[in-house]
Amino acid sequence: MLVCPLCNAHFEPGTKRCPSDGRRPLEASVIEAAQGDPLLGATVAERYVIVGRVGSGGMGTVYRAEQQGMGREVALKVLRKDLGRDPDTAARFHREARTLSQLKHPNTVTVFDFGQTSDRLLFLAMELLEGEMLSTRIKREGPLDVQLAIRTAVGVLRSLDEAHARGIVHRDLKPDNIFLAKVHGVLADDSESVKVVDFGIAKIRDGERGIDALQTQEGTVFGTPRYMSPEQAQGKPIDGRSDLYAVGVLLFHMLTGRPPFTDDDAVIVMAHHIKTVPPPVRQVAPNRPIPESLEKLVQRVLAKDPLKRPQTAAEFLALLDAAASDARLLAEGGAVVTTGPNKTPNRQRYIAAALVGVAVVSTLIGVATMRPPPREVQSTRAVTANRVASTGVREAPTRGSAESVVRAAAASLSGAEHVVPTTDDGAAALVSDASVVATSEADASVDPETEFDPPTAAAPHRGHRRIRHRSHTNTQHTSSTRQTNPASPVSRWND
Repeated sequence: MLVCPLCNAHFEPGTKRCPSDGRRPLEASVIEAAQGDPLLGATVAERYVIVGRVGSGGMGTVYRAEQQGMGREVALKVLRKDLGRDPDTAARFHREARTLSQLKHPNTVTVFDFGQTSDRLLFLAMELLEGEMLSTRIKREGPLDVQLAIRTAVGVLRSLDEAHARGIVHRDLKPDNIFLAKVHGVLADDSESVKVVDFGIAKIRDGERGIDALQTQEGTVFGTPRYMSPEQAQGKPIDGRSDLYAVGVLLFHMLTGRPPFTDDDAVIVMAHHIKTVPPPVRQVAPNRPIPESLEKLVQRVLAKDPLKRPQTAAEFLALLDAAASDARLLAEGGAVVTTGPNKTPNRQRYIAAALVGVAVVSTLIGVATMRPPPREVQSTRAVTANRVASTGVREAPTRGSAESVVRAAAASLSGAEHVVPTTDDGAAALVSDASVVATSEADASVDPETEFDPPTAAAPHRGHRRIRHRSHTNTQHTSSTRQTNPASPVSRWND
């Protein structure tokens, strides 16, 4: 049995209109839930029939309505009567509503229609959503799953990215303005879609003025101070970074189960936003699987200075995506949790180890490519062997050879002997093969026609060796004898 909300007359199911007052007959339970709302069953703007009440707030009431002629259900938001009576507010409403109707992002509630009735009621017709507000979810479940909290913040930021690009600032982000909508026909993991509602409503109400603390305490903007940016709390001009601060507060709330500042006095809460650094989320919720990167991101977004926050929703999204990866790794096995300021997340260690490995491989490839062609090396060594056989003298290596690089590592590990200077015109002799690596470009000078060859059984005693110096201007050769000094840390080759 259906009941007329105005005259209480009873009608058979399927009756569309009360003949006495023109109202839509409804179920008795719907009328009771609306607590005698005077608009129940009425037709707004001659095309929207109100068939139920969804909820109410400081700005007005949201109804379930049928759009006549199209047969679809919509969410009809009717603003308070006093707002429609002010010409300036009405003008702002039309201006903002026209802009809002251009927002098309899937994470933003769609505005179908807007206008003002003959009795000055301002209304917005929007898509009707099934699900619940974020505030309802948090009240029922407490802190959200970390992945769900991140996905919710991502949805809000995607919505803001489009809005900010069009110059629209939300101004009143809070759990009551975030809707977790059910989506039918998809997998359970993706069964909810984040929807941001009430874009620009605060501006319609307040214009460019800051939010008045006394009005807030009276309930005009109930709940807003807990999510208000420092610049907004001070009545300063705001931009999209104020919305990003509010998203940071929302993220803090979802991760910990409460906002960073919870005093009952709205003025004190706003003062905290202006002056007090919020506690780290892992300090508030120490037993939750929150990665350090996510904690640091929340702290950065809640900076008092807008310049120290991410500057755009897109930048915030990129940072949140990186933190989401850490959160997934942590949920899977705790790979990225840290316990102190000097601890490096395991994921970072893995990356560092991989980079070191790449560097080592690159070095080895570089060393290999530095070797001279095989035939050329063999011919040079053959010449060297002949010289050793004929003179008993082993000549010095060329600077920067690939072999010297490899031998440097060996010398550093084996404690090899060193090549030391003598008093005979700075000539040097080779003390050991490994000691050759102690030469440097600054203090090594070698005849470019000489080449180092590994020691052979035919080499003379290491105590006294003779070195042949070849002149570039004639064919004469000189000889010198040099005494080795194994204790010397210096090695030099001099022409």
